[in-house]
Amino acid sequence: MGILWALLSVMLVSAAQLALRAAMLLLPPVDWNGELLFALLTFKPGTGLLFLGLFGYLASMICWFFALRRLPLAKAYALLSLSYIVVWGAALVLQNEAFSWQALAGVLLVMAGVMTIFSPQRK
Repeated sequence: MGILWALLSVMLVSAAQLALRAAMLLLPPVDWNGELLFALLTFKPGTGLLFLGLFGYLASMICWFFALRRLPLAKAYALLSLSYIVVWGAALVLQNEAFSWQALAGVLLVMAGVMTIFSPQRK
């Protein structure tokens, strides 16, 4: 059951990261003139995505809490690193990010680490 909580956390935090990125592209920059605050108070485009992303992070932390009650930290943290892969792949497909061989190398390293941690232990 802990793995399910961790995977749900991965999906929520990945969706939250994508929503926050999309919101930041739509909202005005953060500066001292209050333009961002005005945009948030008047519910300009991107405001909903910002709040959805923040709520996604909160929901992910709740799932993370339940995952850590059932899984060792090393395994739960390894599963959380899968979020990097999900966000990278989704950004390529959904947000037209440019492909990078360095990012692909990082994805392969993350996958190798997760597979190593979850491989059966020989005694």
